[in-house]
Amino acid sequence: MELAIIGVIVAFNFLVIYAKLSNKRYLDGILDVTLLATISILFSGTYAGLVVATIASAIISVYLFFVPPKIKLPKPP
Repeated sequence: MELAIIGVIVAFNFLVIYAKLSNKRYLDGILDVTLLATISILFSGTYAGLVVATIASAIISVYLFFVPPKIKLPKPP
């Protein structure tokens, strides 16, 4: 049962990232993927660590979906 719940959370996280990329929020999507990878690497090695990383990434993805980051890119010369 635990694995099914974790699977739903992972799928939800990827669907949020997909929705961002579909709405042309590329910077936001890249930030989410980078955070997911970083948190997963930091907590790798244990099952509980990866569960915590996945849930934390899903919460961050939802937050960034409603409050997009305001990153200003430099204009090309």
